[in-house]
Amino acid sequence: MYKIVTKLIASLLLLFSSVSVAKQVVLVGLSHFPPFIEARGNHLGGLAIDMIDLMNAQQDQYLFKGVKLLPATRLQLFKLGRYDMSMFDSLHWGWQDLPVDASNVYLRGGEVYIAEMKEGRDQSYFSDFKNKTMVGVEGYHYAFADYNADPDYLKQTFNMQLTRSNLGSILMILSGNRGDIAVVSKAFLAQYFANHPQHRERILVSDKMDQEYNHTIILRRGIKPDIGEINQLLKELAETGQLAQLFQNIQLPNKL
Repeated sequence: MYKIVTKLIASLLLLFSSVSVAKQVVLVGLSHFPPFIEARGNHLGGLAIDMIDLMNAQQDQYLFKGVKLLPATRLQLFKLGRYDMSMFDSLHWGWQDLPVDASNVYLRGGEVYIAEMKEGRDQSYFSDFKNKTMVGVEGYHYAFADYNADPDYLKQTFNMQLTRSNLGSILMILSGNRGDIAVVSKAFLAQYFANHPQHRERILVSDKMDQEYNHTIILRRGIKPDIGEINQLLKELAETGQLAQLFQNIQLPNKL
């Protein structure tokens, strides 16, 4: 009888111990934004997933878990409570009127304009968008459009052709007849040129930027973790050199 009671107590202690150390799940919304976020089909990858792994390994209170989203519907799904955190994001990208907080900036970057290289075409081509067909990704927020991502507004105001990715935008410019100017991230464009060096001489890249990225984590206000905990976690990852190591492969030259 003593052995049975002892085993029962041991089992209960193990059970309560498991419950006590169970991590609180935090759902992280991830929409396709390479090379930062790869979210196509059933695949989730890119720097965001690597960063989530670092965040999970750095502490034992929360389990950050990625959820695949579409850029065009991510804000609506946030309002429905489908997730509570977003990465490689900015308050300018549709969050201004929502109950969220933004972390400290942990990575900077930006977007540039591209056009098909033609004889006589130079940087002045990017000074005026009138009578030009713009190309961009559906759901993305661009500075030249005052961060308004509404498809109807973009089509009516800028005759904008919307694609599903930065790659799609580049291919439309290379086609020669499906768009005049596209907006793409510097990080993705550098990656594209590395993989397709033969296309570098076919693409004119603007010196000026559409916008500079100040990447932050966007977090639903009033939940745990709060933004202070997120900032502390980012600080620890930065101080140990883990973030620098993660981002070293996307550091870009000043000029593409």
